[in-house]
Amino acid sequence: MFRSILTTSAIVALAAGASAQNQLPAGNISHAVAPSTGIYKMDTGFEATPIAYRSGPETLFNNRDGVTYYFTYSTATDEYADGGAFPARGVTGEEQVNGLTFEYCSAMADPNGTGVLDTELRFYEANDQANFAGIVGWVDASNRNEACILGLTGLPGDQQGTGIGCWILGLDLAGGFECTLPQESAPGTLEAWGWSMTYLDPAGTSGPLLDSIVGATNFGYGVSDQFQWYDMTQVAGAENLGAYWFGGAPKLNANFNLSLEGNANDSMAYSAANPLANDTLVWGADSEVRPGQAASWSVANTDGSTSYAMLVSSGQASIPVIAGGTATLLVSPNFIAGPFNMGTAGTQSANLPGNLPPAFYTQAAGFVGSLGPANSTSASNGMKHSN
Repeated sequence: MFRSILTTSAIVALAAGASAQNQLPAGNISHAVAPSTGIYKMDTGFEATPIAYRSGPETLFNNRDGVTYYFTYSTATDEYADGGAFPARGVTGEEQVNGLTFEYCSAMADPNGTGVLDTELRFYEANDQANFAGIVGWVDASNRNEACILGLTGLPGDQQGTGIGCWILGLDLAGGFECTLPQESAPGTLEAWGWSMTYLDPAGTSGPLLDSIVGATNFGYGVSDQFQWYDMTQVAGAENLGAYWFGGAPKLNANFNLSLEGNANDSMAYSAANPLANDTLVWGADSEVRPGQAASWSVANTDGSTSYAMLVSSGQASIPVIAGGTATLLVSPNFIAGPFNMGTAGTQSANLPGNLPPAFYTQAAGFVGSLGPANSTSASNGMKHSN
């Protein structure tokens, strides 16, 4: 069953009517303040700037359209796991997350704006929300069955000295940090994936912003008014303390603000297992890739002087032959089309034939001078396009 979290005496009791034995102090709810924005890239870290992505082009999930009111504290030994679902579509049965936006608040003093908060982001393939059981396969703190785990360091705290700082943070995973999660198995079945953010704040003054029912018109697909609480101070195997909520209306649900960006439907990025020095380009499909339809691709991190080529093949490879062996050819050298010179813009559009193979693979390479292997300078991730 649900257990309701107690608020502090200074906050309106949102769990009114819940029985006393179910009101366990898993944390506190506090008022949020107007958030600042920033981006975090896995290769360069945090930057305080309006959110901009190399990721997308699709929004896969969005649970952030309510009014910001409250956040909840958590400790460095707590993992609060939330979830949602992806609608069934396409042919692969999967979505690939290449960027996300999450929101949090922190009282950690950050007067110099250098970043003070470290976190751990986890994605899970299955979350049994229907039975309030939590993450499927979560055994103990050392065996959580994550699909993906990422460490984020140096996130901002309270930079204004007001006692609390709140942030909307765009996390860019494009270029080798993508995470693939399952769709529901059939339309409307709502099988949920899971996600969590552990805030490594020693004082326990940081935590996620909560989804509000005020102003919300489209809650995230497959969300449920609950989250799972895992307490790492418990003995191994007993960390799962059950499903919790905040008592429901009038203002908030027990969901944490999150939106997910991803690759075009049925297009999946892949990277070299051991990236080389010039495996630096970020390549993706800007639209679905379907037989008989128009499609487009682009390099996300062009530099204005390098030229780019698109490679198209029927298979994958991993051969260190681009840029004098400093970058990886990720598609089979038996090209089925191209290479296509994309110039310095790094974009390619085409009206596709009606007889595409069930799967084909693309990659971008940078070059200087005439198009040819000897003049190649860099390579991108590969993309698998399924039909």
